[in-house]
Amino acid sequence: MLRISFMLISLIFIFFSSLLHAKDIAADFSVEFGIFGQVGKVHATLTSDNKYYMLDANVSAEGIARAVTDDLKERHISKGHLSKGFLVTDMYQMIKSFGSYTSTTIYRVNHKKKKVTRQYKKWKYDKQIINETETLDYYAKDDLMTLFLNLPLHIKEKYRPQKYQFKAVGEDRKNGRVDITIPSKKALKEIINFVGKGQEGDWYSTVVMHRKLYQSRQGELDVRVGKEGLVEKAVLKDLIFFGDVRIIKQ
Repeated sequence: MLRISFMLISLIFIFFSSLLHAKDIAADFSVEFGIFGQVGKVHATLTSDNKYYMLDANVSAEGIARAVTDDLKERHISKGHLSKGFLVTDMYQMIKSFGSYTSTTIYRVNHKKKKVTRQYKKWKYDKQIINETETLDYYAKDDLMTLFLNLPLHIKEKYRPQKYQFKAVGEDRKNGRVDITIPSKKALKEIINFVGKGQEGDWYSTVVMHRKLYQSRQGELDVRVGKEGLVEKAVLKDLIFFGDVRIIKQ
């Protein structure tokens, strides 16, 4: 796992983006990482009606990652409303537990004032050791999960080379920045070397999360998405020696 859960949550909800017409969706995924084999599993759900939605994803370490991370478990929850087809986040929460520690981070979005607050609490056993709240320096309507669910509306032309810059609550405390690039023909050839050519209708992008994942420099991924919205393959760059990250729907 090692902070890769941010990426897993994002990629898994790209899959859900093709199923937004459904009111209730549930899916399970196994996560494999190169030579290490299975490192995690995810259970994710999406519930919605014409006004509100809730996203819920539970991530747990498996195999060698379970020992390395002291039995890491995470839960990501996003609640908000629908506006012009977009999922607009009102609250995004991350709950983490490993060993004797438990923590929760809650982002609350005030759309009228265009402000985001972050509250962080941490416990060791039953004793609270941290409780802090801050107002962030940026405002965003998307969070880490809804950004990728909203991508079909954000990016109309998935095969035209172009750079996009987004902000997502929960991505980065400084500016929430996420960069997504639809590659040029020249760059596409290099990406295909890593993620495969796929089938007709697949589209490709490079996603920069601007956070360290497995000690990668900036969390840069090459991603191949099937025409139905399913992430077929993703490669975390700067770590090619260890192999790629594979997310497999059960």
